[in-house]
Amino acid sequence: MKRISLSLLLAFVLLISLGIFAASAQDAAVAEQQQVALTDVLGREVEINAPAASAVIAGKKTGTIWELPFMFENGRMVTITGRGGQDKGKFQSLLNIQTPELGDGAVEAVAALKPDVIFLKSYTREDAGVAFEESGIPVVYLSLESPEDYIVDVMNVGKVFGEEERAEEILAYYAEIEDRVAEIAAGIESKKTVLLLQFAEADGSYALKVAPANWFQTSMVEDAGGVPVWKADAENTSQWMEINFEQIAAYDPDAILIVNYFADPKANVEMLKADPIWQELRAVKDDAIYPFGKDTLSWDSAGPRRGLGLLWTVKTLYPEAAGEIDLEAEMMRFYKWFGLDPEVIESELVSAFKGK
Repeated sequence: MKRISLSLLLAFVLLISLGIFAASAQDAAVAEQQQVALTDVLGREVEINAPAASAVIAGKKTGTIWELPFMFENGRMVTITGRGGQDKGKFQSLLNIQTPELGDGAVEAVAALKPDVIFLKSYTREDAGVAFEESGIPVVYLSLESPEDYIVDVMNVGKVFGEEERAEEILAYYAEIEDRVAEIAAGIESKKTVLLLQFAEADGSYALKVAPANWFQTSMVEDAGGVPVWKADAENTSQWMEINFEQIAAYDPDAILIVNYFADPKANVEMLKADPIWQELRAVKDDAIYPFGKDTLSWDSAGPRRGLGLLWTVKTLYPEAAGEIDLEAEMMRFYKWFGLDPEVIESELVSAFKGK
């Protein structure tokens, strides 16, 4: 009994010591914080304690913003977010996230976590954002919907996590891609007309939709040297707009790009190519209908993969002019921002992109 009691006592002392050490480490982290002022993408002045010891990604429509904090080393250690999304959490599972899952995204539940900052999607402020602001916890809105917003958002996340130098490196990464693609596009004498379509499935049927004129998908086609044939018809919409086959035939584009956020666009392309009606389209006859680049998530959305999407688009439209672009090498380069090992990138992401 004495031996058992002594063992229990030693174990208890060890646990107390570890607890004191952890608490001391947390206190030291807080002690190193400084109040930092920033202006978020909505033009709001926000003061936060940085580097943040805890951050929460909350609210609706977080699919395009949740990844950005995980491109920062401190962000990967302290950011709390939900699980799931368009790929049912496949990419998240690769990141070995150490923070607990955000199970309850209600304002009261998030406030109870006492984070240093809450990240919300920019266009959700009127719906729910104000309630989070009223919690008294600093709220920083993220957009990522345009190159200009990217600059603001990346620098602000860098400030939140005390990694402004890394933020500048991330922006330099995107700027290099944009410059490279712009140089290729500038050399294209005859620009192709392009129709980018979202293939949306529901209840055994499907719909085809085009993006608003001011969304990233439209500007991406333009930046890659293409002419988005749907742009003029999508000037007055703020969401994906359904179109019928007659309109698609009237556009008569040189190339068609098929996006599917929840399934494999390769299968959609094969289905459309097998449809006798679609076989009458010039793009189909020319074998110029393509599944948009995707690994576990699509590369066309307004998220960190935008660089991959831009590279894929210019290489797909103009393979000869963009022949030097190695998409697999670009994937290796991009996913290292998330701390992923080359073996994981190859086996889980490159293989998904290649359809294996």
